Amino acid sequence: MNLRIAIYVSLVCLAVTGTAWGQVTVPTGPDVVVGYQGLPSKTAPASASGVQVSESALLHIGVGVEAGYDSNVFYSDTDARGSAITRVVPFLELTNAGRAGTIPAGLFFDLGAALTYREYLSNDALIRDQRAFMPTAYANLEVGRFQTVGFAVGDTFARTEDPPYLNVQSLQPITRDVNQALASARWAPGGGRLAAVLSYTNTIDAFETDNLRIANSMANLLTLDTSWKWLPKTALVLQISQGYTTYFNTDPTTGATKPTSFPFHVMAGLRGLITAKLAVNLTAGYMNAFYDLPPDPNRIAPSGFQGNFSAMVDLVYRPTILTSINAGYRRDLQNAILGDFYYLDAVYLNVGQAIAGRLGLGLSVRYESRSFQNIRLPSTNTFISRHDNYWQAGANLDYHIRDWTYAGVAYTLLSNGSDYEQQAAEDPGRVNYVKQLVFARLGVTY
Repeated sequence: MNLRIAIYVSLVCLAVTGTAWGQVTVPTGPDVVVGYQGLPSKTAPASASGVQVSESALLHIGVGVEAGYDSNVFYSDTDARGSAITRVVPFLELTNAGRAGTIPAGLFFDLGAALTYREYLSNDALIRDQRAFMPTAYANLEVGRFQTVGFAVGDTFARTEDPPYLNVQSLQPITRDVNQALASARWAPGGGRLAAVLSYTNTIDAFETDNLRIANSMANLLTLDTSWKWLPKTALVLQISQGYTTYFNTDPTTGATKPTSFPFHVMAGLRGLITAKLAVNLTAGYMNAFYDLPPDPNRIAPSGFQGNFSAMVDLVYRPTILTSINAGYRRDLQNAILGDFYYLDAVYLNVGQAIAGRLGLGLSVRYESRSFQNIRLPSTNTFISRHDNYWQAGANLDYHIRDWTYAGVAYTLLSNGSDYEQQAAEDPGRVNYVKQLVFARLGVTY
């Protein structure tokens, strides 16, 4: 059995695809976003590869190249323009984790960067203008992971760029820079039967796109996660989080600003192994965002069951070491770029399967119900609500030529249907579309 394939099975369905119109302000637990996995931007955990640069440090390097076709570059439902597309992702990672993925008992560090470049191969000048350079970088430092008291700090930066949702020359690409810094302290006395983690997260979210700068924000989140192991590998958990999100800019055409919010969650549940093959992370509880809204009878605040009940269910079932099935559900409230906030209900299913020792197959699907609130209509300066049905589905098959090389194919379907009626010819709120992506890829991760 190939160890790398076994690792691949557990990771193959985790993905980020397309542009999201919402900002996550309060995480209620791990949330899997599915679709095309994309080119790897770091070496898989527990990989036996890496260049020994010192007695305790390993340097991992890699590069991936893919070529394919995008059926709907501008997410249009009336004028879908397709194009051939290529992407290149070189990366490097420096860590003192062992070749088998072992974490040092004292000081642990992990830092790296990936440099994604995208090019459209089209005769359409507007499509060619959507080429992009999208770097990411991260650094993590941890002390005392296996001790009674431990500390960790980290920082992650990511730049993303996506074509606008209309093929109009005057509209800019959706360019977004996100920096997230984290500091945490962990206390686990008596062998870890009781444990508590206090963490602080600061997120700066900045759009370079002119008409989206009103959503530039800074979010601060303080979270306390406590757990009690009532079984050796299963714990009862209580999570309390309080956030503070503020926005930097006003809309130059209306003078409007997005409301400051104070997102709050109290969640209780179960986390760990139910059987040797089934792991569960289940929480449910109360949420509110406490928006600082100006007096307006048409501008609502979260309320009732929709606005105050939050839940998260994540199940991982591994019937064999080569098969992984991940299913889940999430109900939450999130700040929105379009409007003030939206109610979210999401379900997902991911399947990973190793075949014949060197093949890895991934299948995934996700559905989201998004109910946006307080969308301002510039023409009348009134507020409306809107409901979107968002789908992602993906499949990919990779062949590992060696433990450190891969070749594969992938397919992704993205779809959104909304009850929103377009207000103007260049209304960026228009997001009904079907988009398909097909890729062939080749890469090295050492």
